[in-house]
Formats: sequence, structure tokens, C-alpha cells
Amino acid sequence: MSERKVVLDTVEMISELMGELESKAFEQEGFSEITMRQMYYLETIGRLGRPTFGDLAEHFQVTPPSVSGITKKLIRLGYVSKEQSPEDGRVYNLLLTETGRRFNQLHGEVHQVLAQRIIQNLTAQEIDELADLLAKITAP
Repeated sequence: MSERKVVLDTVEMISELMGELESKAFEQEGFSEITMRQMYYLETIGRLGRPTFGDLAEHFQVTPPSVSGITKKLIRLGYVSKEQSPEDGRVYNLLLTETGRRFNQLHGEVHQVLAQRIIQNLTAQEIDELADLLAKITAP
């Protein structure tokens, strides 16, 4: 089997494992209605703190109406709230609700479980090598 095929198969297996871990964890906690795109929005809102609709549009390189549709759904589901800016009444900041923060925390825990499963049978040197390779792969 070629090296490229091994890499492709491994990426597919990791992706499938991640999906299984997420689905199981999210269903157990009642988060099963979240789409992948909504998950990215929740992570980004959490990371940015109090972004505006414009901040998210810029981050995802989409139009503000695209952001509005997704965030309105997250607001309806109870994961996000919006708050009018005290400095400019035309601007709204997006905030994670307690449910949104719990979701992000659980999602982070799933990532930790996956990382642990990946490195559990590796030596310290192999972990260092893998970390170096992953950094190289993900560098801009």
C-alpha cells in the first residue's frame, strides 16, 4: 500500500472516530441538534469572547447575512445570546449562554479523549515527532 493511501486511510479513520466520539457525547448531553457549522460558530464565539456579527463574518470570510442566519438558529436553540453594545446601539455582541459554554467544554473534552487515544501507545519520542509533524502540517 502506498504511503499516500496509508495517510488517507488514517485521516479517514481519525475523522470517523472523532465523529463517533462527538455524536455519542453530544447525544448523552442533549446536544444532538448541533450541525458541524454551528459547532464551528460556537467555538469561534467562545474563542473571540464577545464578537459582533461583523467579526464573525470577517473570521469566516462570509457575508453578514450568512452569519445572521446561523447565529439566529443558535440563539433559538439557547446556545448564544446577543447583547446591544453600550457604545453603539446599532451593534450587537454575541455571547455564549451557559448551554453554549457547556457544549464547548464537552467538545474540548472529546478532543482530549481523541488525542489520548492517538498517543496512548506511542513513546515520548514518538509523541514529540508526531507533534512536530502535526505542527508542520498545520502551519500557515
